[in-house]
Amino acid sequence: MTRFHLSPTEPSLAAEGFGLLRDAYLRARVANPLLPALDADQEARLQRRVERAFAYGGIAAWRGGSLRGFMIAGPSFEFRGLVASLVPEFGHAVAAGEEADLVGLLYAASAEQLVREGVHLHLIGHFAADLGTTSALFELGFGAVVREQLRDLSDVALGDEPRVAHRAQLERVEHVRHLDSWRDVAPLAAAHAAFYRESPVFVRKDAALDEALVELDAHRVDGDQLFVYREGDEMLAYLIVGRCAGGSEGRLLEGTSTAQVRSAFTVPVARRRGIGAALLQQATAWVRAQGFERLFVEHETANLCGGAFWRRHFAPYLLFSLRYVDRTL
Repeated sequence: MTRFHLSPTEPSLAAEGFGLLRDAYLRARVANPLLPALDADQEARLQRRVERAFAYGGIAAWRGGSLRGFMIAGPSFEFRGLVASLVPEFGHAVAAGEEADLVGLLYAASAEQLVREGVHLHLIGHFAADLGTTSALFELGFGAVVREQLRDLSDVALGDEPRVAHRAQLERVEHVRHLDSWRDVAPLAAAHAAFYRESPVFVRKDAALDEALVELDAHRVDGDQLFVYREGDEMLAYLIVGRCAGGSEGRLLEGTSTAQVRSAFTVPVARRRGIGAALLQQATAWVRAQGFERLFVEHETANLCGGAFWRRHFAPYLLFSLRYVDRTL
């Protein structure tokens, strides 16, 4: 193994660190060209995020006086009932070809500090196309928990059914515009929240009807668009789409012309009938008409049914992986 010298990061290293992240971003964009082009605006946004990370501090790796990699874990927070810390997607990078040597070294030093501070749940965002980093993290005991994906705005493949069946499904999709109709979705949204508690996702969300109404109203106020699928008087599915703000998710898409699937759910008895594809097609047509350039979705990897649907229609660009360190150590 090539020898590296590890040291604490300093804010003055942010420019060199950004150079490593910039190269990693460009490699990821070769694998998924739907990532926003690294124009002056996008470069400035990413550079600001790297600068904020370096202000917090982490671990740098050197060889021959050259910065070859860095890893910076953010402040601790509660995640799934445990104290956690995230190394964000812009909080680490290594020189191309050195992932096998460096990722483990950087994480070992970062993990030692985190555990000393009582942080035993470690998360990291990493480019899906960076197989060297993904492999190194797997060997260290990480497993993927969240996937971020993109698709272009071409029409959605609707399956092998006859075209007349596709047309009938598309005609059952309603673009909801009235307040009362938004509220009609609340029972389905509450069922969606309850779904997350089931195996193998095991994510606790508030499934109360009042909470569903509050969340739906927040979507409406934000300008998000609601599409529902009905058969007769029965609502079987919905999809909410809007602008991607790049806040807690889709951070690499902040400030770009990107729309986001904000929420979607189909009742179990209506799955695998092409309903989700019909909703996605109508939502994609709206996104295209608004002048967006791409559509983004984020989902838990353990969501077996939903995850399979999103993988069929989107291409991954980012993974979030998790490792738990025994608290009795």
